[in-house]
Amino acid sequence: MKLGVNKVTHEEFLMERHSLAVARIREIPGELRDRTEITGPVKRYFLDLAEWIKKVEDLREWMGVHDVKDRTIGEWKKLYDDFYDPIREGYGESWANPETAVRIFGEAYGRILSFMAAEIYRCLPLMMMGHLEGIVVLWELFLEIYTAFVYDAQDALFPDAQELRKMIYWSVSDYSDAMVSWRIREQMVPDFSRVKSIIMTADLSDLRYLYRFGDYISDSELKTAEYMNELPEEKIDVIADTFVSGYFRGFEVGRISLENKKCVTVRGSIGFERVFRRAVEKFRERGFEAVFFPAATTAINRRQAAVGYQGKSVNPQFEFDHCKDKALYYDKNFAGRHLDALKKAYEACREWVAVNGGPACFETFGEAPFTPEVGESCWHLTKKQQKLEAEYANHQMNLLENYRKSSEISFTIIAFPIPEIGPDYRAVFDEILKVNTLDNDTYRRIQQRMIDVLDRGEYVYVRGKQPNKTVMKVRLHPLAAPERETIFENCCADVNIPAGEVFTSPKLSGTEGLLHATGVYLNGIYFKDLKLRFADGRITDYSCANTGDPAADRKLVKDYLLAGYQALPLGEFAIGTNTTAYAAAEKYKIADRLPILIVEKMGPHFAIGDTCYARAEDHAVYNPDGKEIIARENEISARRHEAGFQAYYNCHTDITIPYDEIAEILVVDRDENMIPIIQDGAFVLEGTEALNRPLNNG
Repeated sequence: MKLGVNKVTHEEFLMERHSLAVARIREIPGELRDRTEITGPVKRYFLDLAEWIKKVEDLREWMGVHDVKDRTIGEWKKLYDDFYDPIREGYGESWANPETAVRIFGEAYGRILSFMAAEIYRCLPLMMMGHLEGIVVLWELFLEIYTAFVYDAQDALFPDAQELRKMIYWSVSDYSDAMVSWRIREQMVPDFSRVKSIIMTADLSDLRYLYRFGDYISDSELKTAEYMNELPEEKIDVIADTFVSGYFRGFEVGRISLENKKCVTVRGSIGFERVFRRAVEKFRERGFEAVFFPAATTAINRRQAAVGYQGKSVNPQFEFDHCKDKALYYDKNFAGRHLDALKKAYEACREWVAVNGGPACFETFGEAPFTPEVGESCWHLTKKQQKLEAEYANHQMNLLENYRKSSEISFTIIAFPIPEIGPDYRAVFDEILKVNTLDNDTYRRIQQRMIDVLDRGEYVYVRGKQPNKTVMKVRLHPLAAPERETIFENCCADVNIPAGEVFTSPKLSGTEGLLHATGVYLNGIYFKDLKLRFADGRITDYSCANTGDPAADRKLVKDYLLAGYQALPLGEFAIGTNTTAYAAAEKYKIADRLPILIVEKMGPHFAIGDTCYARAEDHAVYNPDGKEIIARENEISARRHEAGFQAYYNCHTDITIPYDEIAEILVVDRDENMIPIIQDGAFVLEGTEALNRPLNNG
């Protein structure tokens, strides 16, 4: 009997669609072998993908009657190595590689077929997380494209490429509501995702549990989990407590009420489950339930930088090659459709969104810096698409603001190393734990001394020393009532762990100069010899030396650092004070492996994009001394209430200059007195000398 949608539940209907799609896909290998007129790369492409999908479905059926412990860890490792080979070791000749696909099929078809292969090869977490609809939509799209090639194309010619694009467009668009709804529920509703269940119920001493997430499990995740199991309970407790306490200190420092807040969204890394289990317990002790969600794998929900509970990147080049895949289908109608889907999703989850207090992020670092190969075969957003993306990013942020005010939430971020950091992993881990748990009161006192001097300034002058060519003049906001107001925030280990910076949102008018980073890891990419030139606080020119081709390098900076904008403002200026972190980086030679979260505390840094207070400018913020921080906006964000004015860029990227590349940092006051804070890489301001001890002992 044929099932009718109105006679069965949505889940039953999905299962029927899934059963039909799987049965059809299982027929494809035999069908292709019988169809002798179909030859060459088309035959190999659909045969390879159909066989891969069969393996996914075989695993799904196996998991329905078996437990993860019914395979040895060696068997699991081999199984996952095979699943992920097309985007890992075998990526060079993979259908998911745009360069390979375009070389074989030509540009019109190669980029489309590469997109389809990439979506399929990264979908194992969908299955392991129980996202049946995501799987069904993907299998049905594959079958639609297969039919177009094998049955609809006339005289064995390829189908019309524009028709293939339309198939993908309508698949992504038609299922926007379902895909976006699932994503928002993952991020907001406790226990909706399977991630927390695995963390809280698995036997963490048996590392086979790692394969329940569906992500590729490398030696990094295995060694990390193994090391966590070796740590004494008191050290696990310190890590979890630092993480959780930092989150709640953010509310205290920001004078944000916890009333009606009941949930925290946790972003974490596979391998640290023992820490997260303890963190969940500590959040519960304070009346908060933790929400965990996996990183997105579907095109509509994926972002350039993966967000969620995940392992290390299976292949940074693969992720880079496909981070702009939305160019295939992105237009004004789709953007509006996506926005409508978001609105419906937030509305359906409005009670959970309202009680969510913001994210707690546990990051990892240690991988070798990644310098991408920039190919011509990848999808790239057109100028029109870039403008549309920026416009709708603002709409999306404003939509979320309707359900949860930025001024009513907090966050925290902390980071720890993974084994890729090198042979000194355990020593580095202990060193970073020390860095992350430095005494707040000590830093608060020293940084307040610095702020007292900075508050007297009209501008700050920063000059690099060779090979660094930085010369920047940063204009500061004037103080009308210095007895009760301040310009810089005294940042200790609360939302931004570790302790160690003072920062402000500078005035744009009068801010000018050259910012030079000899080498810096930003947004997942290592930029070499990055130069940004500013006038009136806006970037007027930019370059790097990644490829040797000036035009290609400019495009790399624009697309992946400037978020597609022609220019960005200087949203933040800060002076990092964590010389302990700097000394550790020098001792173990890991400066190029550290995340910006730590690096930004290891010297002055400049953030391009929005200010630190974006969308919360009207919420008063105070330093521990009781003074209100008045530098919460600039000339751009000050126009946020003007109808139609785009006051935000929805990006904020910190660029740090290390101490050993700093010749001087001077505060210039209204009488043109110059007060040095740092000279020749050392702190010279009276009351800050203690910061030099780690440098001198290093």
